[in-house]
Amino acid sequence: MRYFICALDNVNMGIPAEWAERIISVFRTQTAVYETENNETFIEAFISLPVLFQKKDKQYETPHGVVLKSPATTEDKTKASIKTILLVPRIDRDLEIPEENIHKLPEALAGLFLFFKGACFIGPNLILILSPESIMESIR
Repeated sequence: MRYFICALDNVNMGIPAEWAERIISVFRTQTAVYETENNETFIEAFISLPVLFQKKDKQYETPHGVVLKSPATTEDKTKASIKTILLVPRIDRDLEIPEENIHKLPEALAGLFLFFKGACFIGPNLILILSPESIMESIR
């Protein structure tokens, strides 16, 4: 599976490409984890990874936004009218990571790593795999 890789401090994070509708350039100053804006046809919901992980330094501006695919069906017009954008630090690259290389995190770390579905090593680098679904569920 393909992942978009970005970093906060020395932690690399992989965002599953299957969740991404597209990647956009966005420079947004956001102090809350979750903020919304109303447009004429839909609501834009912004989730800031740096704020979620309590990184409020200037160096953690979010030049990229990952527009997440809507989990809604045509029957659920309320969810369909919300466009969720995950604000992330600069995406450095995208990688193919076989599912068998991603290991589930130990249950003892579940609270600390609530928003990750697993981890893998690419050479000496640890990549934590984000769970956009967990992030969206906890915010809403």
